Amino acid sequence: MSRAVHLLLLAGALATGRLAADDDLVFRSDVSLVRVDAQVLDSSNRPIIHLRATDFVLREDGRVVPIRNFAADNMPIDVLFLLDVSGSMRPHVQRIADASGQALNQLNKDDRMGIMVFDRYTRVRLPFNSSKQEVQRGFDRLLREERFNGGTDITRAMLDAADYIGQHGRRDARRAIVILTDDSTEFDRDDVGVGRALANANAVMCALIAPDAMPQYGGRRGGGQQPGGWGGGPGLGGPLGGIIFGRGGGGGGGRHPGGGGGGQPHQSAGTAEIARDSGGDSMSVNDASALEDTLERLRQRYTLYFNLPEGVQPGQERNIEVDLAPEARRRFSDAEVRYRRTHMSSTNDRDNAPVHVTRAPSDSNYPAPAAAATDSDTPAPHRRRVAVNEDGTAIATPDPQQ
Repeated sequence: MSRAVHLLLLAGALATGRLAADDDLVFRSDVSLVRVDAQVLDSSNRPIIHLRATDFVLREDGRVVPIRNFAADNMPIDVLFLLDVSGSMRPHVQRIADASGQALNQLNKDDRMGIMVFDRYTRVRLPFNSSKQEVQRGFDRLLREERFNGGTDITRAMLDAADYIGQHGRRDARRAIVILTDDSTEFDRDDVGVGRALANANAVMCALIAPDAMPQYGGRRGGGQQPGGWGGGPGLGGPLGGIIFGRGGGGGGGRHPGGGGGGQPHQSAGTAEIARDSGGDSMSVNDASALEDTLERLRQRYTLYFNLPEGVQPGQERNIEVDLAPEARRRFSDAEVRYRRTHMSSTNDRDNAPVHVTRAPSDSNYPAPAAAATDSDTPAPHRRRVAVNEDGTAIATPDPQQ
């Protein structure tokens, strides 16, 4: 074969490889790379933005570790709305639905949203979807179709939501659960268990609390459609498998003492504390801009990457400390850095696989998401929310749609 033919074949192979790379860019993930999500707030609880990697110092089990990579507001986000649809919550879900048109404008075209609802059991109302218009339709559908007369198990809902976003959240996206609830549950709370589930899912939780949902019930909520804990109902509930396949039969509470029968006394599920421990926010849903502020703050977070030290065993819980570097601390002496203070070293074989960075993984076992948003999905321009710049001055956050 002549040299000219060799060169022609080589050129063709290179061109084919280049086209394949452009279509589906793949890289081999570093299994020891760990991600930490952090928020920096000033003394007035305003986000401090435009910080750089050099403005942070990160310690793992007490030892300073180099920050290998850094991302801020350009990182895609997967948001799972977790909505309490038990008795008395309808007006609060309605408030969120009404505010969603403007609030969703904080998200970019590459961000995805999903909707999960719960009372004593959980179900996915909308798988992750990039269409803001479809999310608004999802809110409208659940307001028409949910009965809002059941009891509530908030801890189970948070665990199910963490499992769902861990399975279906994109590897290269910031993962967040935005829970709307009155924080009043019939069952035991489990701050440690939920915190560990969020760490495994690499997700932050933000809470919208409805403080006035319970008075009309005298501190107790009506029993609802499932008086036997994880009972038959419409066929969904229990742990994550119950979200997908449903559970039959009754039960006297099983997971928690006292069962889940109608009229059980209620207690706090620790929602605000769990959200804060995950590095997230807790706001009153009565604030008209609560949803918008929450979504905006997700955009204003920082993501720091570091390598695990050698010898760390899979499944180990490790301690993390994130603070401002000395120079940044001098500029922002009163700043608070919020982040999850532990992480779990990976035990998931999925993390060792190649990562596709040009398309999101499919949501298997769930309906295919709707098409991406069109120009008709774009809400009217929204008001600017105040944040704090690197020099400490208040600035207007740029519109993400511009």
